[in-house]
Amino acid sequence: FPRKQLIREDENLQVPFIELHGESTEYVGRAEDAIIALSNYRLHIKFKESVVNVPLQLIESVECRDIFQLHLTCKDCKVIRCQFSTFEQCQDWLKRLNNVIRPPSKIEDLFSFAYHAWCMEVYASEKEQHGDLCRPGEHVTSRFKNEVERMGFDMNNAWRISNINEKYKLCGSYPQEIIVPAWITDKELESVASFRSWKRIPAVVYRHQSNGAVISRCGQPEVSWWGWRNADDEHLVQSVAKACASDSRSNSNKIMNGNCSRDFSNGGDLSDVEFDSSISNASGAESLAIQPQKLLILDARSYAAAVANRAKGGGCECPEYYPNCEVVFMGMANIHSIRKSFQSLRLLCTQMPDPGNWLSALESTKWLQHLSVLLKSALLVVHAVDRDQRPVLVHCSDGWDRTPQIVALAKLLLDPYYRTTEGFQVLVETEWLDFGHKFADRCGHGENSDDLNERCPVFLQWLDCVHQLQRQFPCSFEFNEAFLVKLVQHTYSCLFGTFLCNNAKERGEKHTQERTCSVWSLLRAANKAFKNLLYSSQSETVCNLYSTPHRDSPFRGSQL
Repeated sequence: FPRKQLIREDENLQVPFIELHGESTEYVGRAEDAIIALSNYRLHIKFKESVVNVPLQLIESVECRDIFQLHLTCKDCKVIRCQFSTFEQCQDWLKRLNNVIRPPSKIEDLFSFAYHAWCMEVYASEKEQHGDLCRPGEHVTSRFKNEVERMGFDMNNAWRISNINEKYKLCGSYPQEIIVPAWITDKELESVASFRSWKRIPAVVYRHQSNGAVISRCGQPEVSWWGWRNADDEHLVQSVAKACASDSRSNSNKIMNGNCSRDFSNGGDLSDVEFDSSISNASGAESLAIQPQKLLILDARSYAAAVANRAKGGGCECPEYYPNCEVVFMGMANIHSIRKSFQSLRLLCTQMPDPGNWLSALESTKWLQHLSVLLKSALLVVHAVDRDQRPVLVHCSDGWDRTPQIVALAKLLLDPYYRTTEGFQVLVETEWLDFGHKFADRCGHGENSDDLNERCPVFLQWLDCVHQLQRQFPCSFEFNEAFLVKLVQHTYSCLFGTFLCNNAKERGEKHTQERTCSVWSLLRAANKAFKNLLYSSQSETVCNLYSTPHRDSPFRGSQL
């Protein structure tokens, strides 16, 4: 990663910022009332009273307006304007910027690789002191093992860890280890994979530590117009509920109380030999108590969209084939609608505000409506798991956009660990990175990722929901708003390698963990700039959005 030669429009001009390791400034020039500089990482504009500092990969588009003005639209909703004295100057900078903001032809062209290489070069003589500067903590690197132990999965009778996806041989967008019911064989999992979109089989990702109810996630079933079904898939889904019942035997008294008995109407399907043997030593009262709860299948799409997917080989579960299950459709919009909504929101934010019509204009973007539907979906999962003690299976179409939004938000509401800085890092790594959210395509920084239809601020939308929760529960999060703002920036900046590629398999093939720095090395718990001073570890265990909202909450009234 050699440095490039600096070109100055004026010999008296100096680079107006401190360069990062591996950063090389290529151009320094003058705009109207500003100094403008371009490096292999950022665009820097120094006005008389302010400074604009934007990573190149954060810029979505550049265009020339009013002959002399550059108009930059950013992926995080910022809009930047820079005025030049001549048309020729404006055109020169337009060409320079358009050349550097396009997706890379090879991943090594992204700045994160140069940054890491130069960091290692600088710290080579002090490796003992600085060798871990770019690495995430042990809580991230050992997250799967730690999470299984922390959540208390019964690995003797109810659950097992399957290595069927070792070296990603079953599903390229799934982690190598997944949790499934103990009696489900790998051969059955292979059969299920042939029936689920992109072979994304139902995998358990969360266990309620008090009642044993779990959250699972997957891709849509490939029902198609022919109405295909898969006996192993049906067996696996029902087995998740049965494993929960077995796992929660110690809480059987809790399960028998309350109104949960309404879900036992189809609870007689307990004929599996493995399940029967796991409860053979239980008393009659215990056997009755651990009948499986009715499993909630939460489909993020609308019913119409789910049925329409049958034309493309997808579809949804037929309740007739999945006894003791309830299917609910949430009506969440697809990535194309979310992208359009975000663009409308960004356009609104660039215009001169009209106080009389601001709220109606904001409503017309539908951005808050999309947030509300997402929060309602997560809340439904929370109700089922925490209040009704029911297992939940979440999916959308492919299971890598709306599914992680719902699951990660539900886990955040259910478990105070994920509201700590370290726990939030584990949540993002698990639900977004391990389970294959396509960051390269959605953010537009993948190799030759020119397809604009694949881009969508899915992760940003989820972080906006997290921010809304921070507002409603100001003492429940260890990290502050600045933490989320910085995370949004570095989702796109490519200064760190955390969000490169589309899945863990690709990151392994590109060796990003060894060749780039982790964003968590910046957003670490010890960094006081990201500490929420109001945080109390004794705050709500479960963030109940259905309880009385905080007086400053954006969700007071009927929004939720």
